[in-house]
Amino acid sequence: MFPLRVVNFYKFFPIADPQATGRRWLQLMKERGLTGTLLLAPEGANNAVAGPEENIKTFLHDLHHQGEMDLSGVMIKWMPARKMPFKKAKLKVKDQIVTTAWHSDLEMNADTFLSPHDWDRLARDPDTVIIDTRNDYEYYVGSFRNAIKLPLNEFDEFDRVVPELESLKQKTVLTFCTGGIRCEKAVPLLKSKGFERVYQLEGGIINYFQTMGQGLWEGECFVFDYRCTIQPDLRPGTYTFCGECGQPTRDGLCVQCNEREYRERFGLASDSLDFTN
Repeated sequence: MFPLRVVNFYKFFPIADPQATGRRWLQLMKERGLTGTLLLAPEGANNAVAGPEENIKTFLHDLHHQGEMDLSGVMIKWMPARKMPFKKAKLKVKDQIVTTAWHSDLEMNADTFLSPHDWDRLARDPDTVIIDTRNDYEYYVGSFRNAIKLPLNEFDEFDRVVPELESLKQKTVLTFCTGGIRCEKAVPLLKSKGFERVYQLEGGIINYFQTMGQGLWEGECFVFDYRCTIQPDLRPGTYTFCGECGQPTRDGLCVQCNEREYRERFGLASDSLDFTN
């Protein structure tokens, strides 16, 4: 039923020439018949690769043993797929693998990573604060129970909402994101602003699903490929992308686009429709 696999993995490490390095990696991907996106920057790499399991394993072996990327200690998250979630193999080279306007001292992440078991245990404490560092369209389809959902259109806005969390500085704060990479920049920022007891979910939501299953999760988890969402058992979810705006929906068009199309079709004023019932 699920003949293919999707893997996500990232690492912060210096890359002197991301363009040249990425081209070599892309060639290795194509030789193995894999699809996906390689995102490289001077600060590291964030990769999503899909294809037959053995082909992916060979690709990872090549990366590691040819000295391209030391995968020792790197968490590689495996998920099932019915079909290729990416159309082709492509390379993206950017200034950062997680774009932020602020600087994060990654050394401040030391001793902040919690396993899914430990994170879950703390999350069940009513005095613990849980912060969802993802974008609004992501938590729309699911999040952890009682998580604070920030008004973010993109992660680069995270520093602007931190002042709104000022009253939580003395609390134990847990952060999470899809695969863990955004928290590695969010946690140092929070610590630099005076949050002393702040921790992050190691490996993100995907690692939590792999370890805990549903646990404290409610809904599905947004992912950045054709699957749109995944369920806590890691199978593809029930959402698709809106045909107009790309937002997750279960109805072909999201509520906003559905309303707009209906209004335009019948020449109705914007206040003529009520989709709340």
